[in-house]
Amino acid sequence: MKIVKLDRKNNILKGIIKSQDDLLLLSYLIEEGDKLVAFSKRKIDINGNKEIKRLRIGIDVERSKSEGKDLQVSGKIFFSSDPDIPLHRYHTITLSKGNGFLLKKKSFLNFQLKMIEESQHKAPKVFICVYEAGHAIFYTMTNYSLKKLYEVNQNIAGKRFKNKDNEEFFLHLVNSLKNEFNRRKWDLFIVAGTAINNANLKEKLGEKGIIYETVSYADTGIRELLAKDKINQLLRRSYLARQNDLINEYIDQIGRKNDKFVYGKEEIMRRLDVDTPLQVLVTAEKAAEEKELIYRLDSMGADIILFTEADESKSLLENFGGIIVKFS
Repeated sequence: MKIVKLDRKNNILKGIIKSQDDLLLLSYLIEEGDKLVAFSKRKIDINGNKEIKRLRIGIDVERSKSEGKDLQVSGKIFFSSDPDIPLHRYHTITLSKGNGFLLKKKSFLNFQLKMIEESQHKAPKVFICVYEAGHAIFYTMTNYSLKKLYEVNQNIAGKRFKNKDNEEFFLHLVNSLKNEFNRRKWDLFIVAGTAINNANLKEKLGEKGIIYETVSYADTGIRELLAKDKINQLLRRSYLARQNDLINEYIDQIGRKNDKFVYGKEEIMRRLDVDTPLQVLVTAEKAAEEKELIYRLDSMGADIILFTEADESKSLLENFGGIIVKFS
């Protein structure tokens, strides 16, 4: 998510939705009683004719639900950029990838603020090289803004790495990529070319920390990657790996009879009276169901980690009632 403004004092979040993960995050942030402002479409009567206009509308949130790839938020209108729109009527704002929004809450919980901050940190620091024989283009992406760094061009008689010009270009490309790889810590380091050329690069660069993708040409390669939503897919895979590591660690400790790791609502509540919670693994569904428990854990300073991705690690957590707490 691209955070435009986060006002902790007045509990205001203004941002731009950049991925499906952002919509998932908003589905956990937006609650009844919040105020949401965003561009939306509304049918209005103009001189007896019904027309659909796109305008900014603010609603007092009553409910929200995910609908396909969108998040639909409903409530009564308290603000409209068009004076012809009557207030206090029901309206549904549809949030989707690319939309901007302003959310005002009564208060943010600590773990909600952490999720917002993580979504910003998730805004990837990505290095991308798209190339073909004789031509390479280097890009960086930070906070979802793509920036072209530079290009490398070399006239090559043939299109195979076996001729001298191609070998020189290939050596130059390998050295450039090594320099960029070591220059900083990247969330993703993507090298994209044809399958056969990628195989040649792997021999020189290896595969540790480098993701190889297949594209046809350097000029169109970045469009191919963005069209396939590859960057968000790769970030999601990274998040799933972290989620999997955490649940395996917790299950291992429970198997070792480590009494610091507690599951089951009644047992958790009992331990909260005598111990300090350090970290919580909880499914999104359980967090919504047990809000009072989550508020209490949050107020006690626990690091709450929401399992949102439906994979094996989330299923394992559900086998323990959807929540495990690590105590001091």
